[in-house]
Parts: sequence; C-alpha cells; structure tokens
Amino acid sequence: MTVPTSKETTRWRATGSYLLRLASKTSLIEETRLFLLTYARLRDIEATRQELVDAGLPQRSRATRQTILEIVQIRLVRWNPPGWVLDDLVAFAQDGHQAELQAALLLHTARQDVLLYDIIQEVVVPKWTAGERELITADIQRFLDDMQSVHPEVARWSYSTRVRLSRHALAAMRDFGLLQGKVAKQIIEPIVPPTVVRHLVRLLQEEGITPEQVSPHADWQLWLWDATRAQKAINAFNLQEPVV
Repeated sequence: MTVPTSKETTRWRATGSYLLRLASKTSLIEETRLFLLTYARLRDIEATRQELVDAGLPQRSRATRQTILEIVQIRLVRWNPPGWVLDDLVAFAQDGHQAELQAALLLHTARQDVLLYDIIQEVVVPKWTAGERELITADIQRFLDDMQSVHPEVARWSYSTRVRLSRHALAAMRDFGLLQGKVAKQIIEPIVPPTVVRHLVRLLQEEGITPEQVSPHADWQLWLWDATRAQKAINAFNLQEPVV
C-alpha cells in the first residue's frame, strides 16, 4: 500500500468532534521518527506498520504497539497526503536537528486532531498574546468546560479522563517544543527551521488557501506566529510564489 497522490482524496485537516487520542498517548515523537525511518527503507505503509507492530517498536505489548501505530497513521497517512508530505517528514526525521521534526509534528498532529488544535488556538495563543507564560491543567479544564455547549461529547467524559487528557496535552506540547518544564509548564516559542516554514506554505497552497490568505492563516499560530511574523519568514526564503 503506497501513499495516494490524488488531491481529490486528500483530507487536509480533521473536522468534527473532539476525540480522546491525547488521553491515551502523547507526542510519540520517537515512535513517529522510527515509523518514518522504516517507511524510508520499505517505501510501503502497510509493510512499515507490520514491521513495527511485529517487533520494531520497543514497547513490550503488541496491543500497545498497535495503538501507537494507529495514532501515528492517523496523524501522518490516514488523511491521504500527497507523496511529498511524507518525503518531507522523512527528511526531517533523518536530519540530525530535532527542531525540524518537532515543529512539523506539532503542525501535523494539531491539523489532524481538532481538540489539540483548539487547545492551542483558544488557550495557549491567548495566554502568549497577553504576556502570560504559565500553563496548567486547570487552564485546559476550564477550556473543556466552556466548550461543552459546542462539543457535547466533552460532557460524557469522566473527570479522570479529562485530567489525563489535560496532562497528556501539556506533555505533548512540551515534547513538540511549545512548552518547557517538567512540572511547571511555561509557554515558549518553538524553533521552526526554514524547511518547515516551506513545508507549511506548500501545505496551505495545495489545500487551496489563496496567496493573500497564506500568511494570515491560523496554522501559523500553532507556532505562536502572527501574520506579520509569518510573512517575514515567507519573504526571507522566497516563498511568495507557489512551490513546485
């Protein structure tokens, strides 16, 4: 099974209900890196999944390995990306600089997880803009309370599930470079290398975002960038024109 390249089959970002993926697993950066490196060798998604489920991941439980691969595939391939997306991600995984993979996985994980996307946009970004840097589980709990009228599925989650989700969300954002600190979490601007800027520009362009709407797009805020900052980065690397 190879990656589809037809733009008609691509589902660029998740929509709809909040799902509990972050309640079971966090960033999975190293597992995702291993997935990408294995895919680079095999060039086949199903063969990659099978090898990692059989023995390629370090987790002892086969069921745990299967769950991890399910989440990784949802983030990276279930939305049927064009081939260049995985090619870029493989290059980020092969590069010696962790920042490339961190920034790219923050982007793709949030685009494929409505809940994480909204937590960043509705909790992290407003705090950053207001000059507040501390982020705690209670901030996410208040957000979940506020969102119950829009997402009634939240009301069905148990208290312990919501606490676990909040803790895992904080841990994931830390692993992706958006927070720092093991106990007290502080919001920080992640390092975003030029190659990942280029990657997002191309994502938006192929998704159908007009050139005028690329720099103001909300996806840049996943890295705490406003439209001015995004446009400067685009200009700096001559990315005003469509990437071919």
